[in-house]
Amino acid sequence: MPRPYHERLDFTLALPLRVIAHGTCGPKLVLPHWHQAVELAYPYRGHPGTVHIGHSTFEMQERHVYVVNSEVVHSYETFLDEDNQIVTLLLPAAWLRNVVADKQLPIWGPLDLDLSLPAYQELGQYVDTLATNAVTDPDDRADYLASLGAEYQLVGQLLKHLTVNGQVTTDQLPLPEPLRQAVGELQQNYGSAVSIADLAASLNYSSVYFSRYFKDYMGISPKAYLGQIRLERAAELLMTSDESVQNIAMKTGFRTEKNFFVTFKQRFQMTPKTYRERYAAQRAWS
Repeated sequence: MPRPYHERLDFTLALPLRVIAHGTCGPKLVLPHWHQAVELAYPYRGHPGTVHIGHSTFEMQERHVYVVNSEVVHSYETFLDEDNQIVTLLLPAAWLRNVVADKQLPIWGPLDLDLSLPAYQELGQYVDTLATNAVTDPDDRADYLASLGAEYQLVGQLLKHLTVNGQVTTDQLPLPEPLRQAVGELQQNYGSAVSIADLAASLNYSSVYFSRYFKDYMGISPKAYLGQIRLERAAELLMTSDESVQNIAMKTGFRTEKNFFVTFKQRFQMTPKTYRERYAAQRAWS
C-alpha cells in the first residue's frame, strides 16, 4: 500500500459537492491520501478494483457505496474500462458543518454499504441521480436542480442511517499528525535519496519505533511506501510525457534504470515501454 498525501481540493463549482467520473483509463492507482471532505466511492458498473480505508480493504462491488470519513487515509487500486466504472462524490467539510449545524463533523459508518438493502435504498436513489448526471454531463437547468436536491437528500440519509454515536473504529479516525508530517516529507522528496532514519529522528523517534509505528498504522513500512510513490509517479510520467524511460527512472528516485525496470514489471506485470504503449492514449484520469 503506497503512502498518503494531503490532497487539497477545489470546491469552487456550481454544486457544493464535487462529483468525479473516472472514465475508462485502464489501470488507475490512487495513492493513499486524506482531505477535508467526506468521500463516497460508487462503483456503478462491474467490479473496478480495491479500496483501502484506514486498515481495511474492500473489493469494490457494483451498487455498493464505500464511505471515507473526512481526513481518513484511503487509496485505490483499480482497472477501469467499459465494464468497470466508478464515480466519486466528495462532500467538503466546511459545507457539511454548515448543513449539520455543528463545529465537528459527524462520524459515519459502516464503510461498505450495500444499496440493495432496505435501509440504504433511498440513499442509493440520490447517489444514482448524482452519478448519472456526472457521467452524462447534463447542461439542463432541471438536471442541475435535481442534482442539488439529491445532494441535500443524500446528506440527510447519511445523518439518518450512518451517524455513529457509540464506539468509533480506527478506520474512521484521522491520520495522526506525526504520520502526516512523515508522509509529507516522503511526498516532497521521493525523487532524492531518502533516509528513513533521518526522517524518524526529525520526528524525535528512533528508527525502529518509527518504522513499527508507521507500519502498524499504514500496513506498510516507510521504505515500501516510498517505493510505491516512486512507482506511481513513474507510471504517470510514462502516460503523460515523452521522456525516456531512463530519465523517468532517475527523476523518480530509482538508483538505476535496471532497478526501475525490475520493480516496475513486478508491480504492473509489464515493462515500462509496454505500459506506455498500452495506456498513454487512454489516459482520462480526473
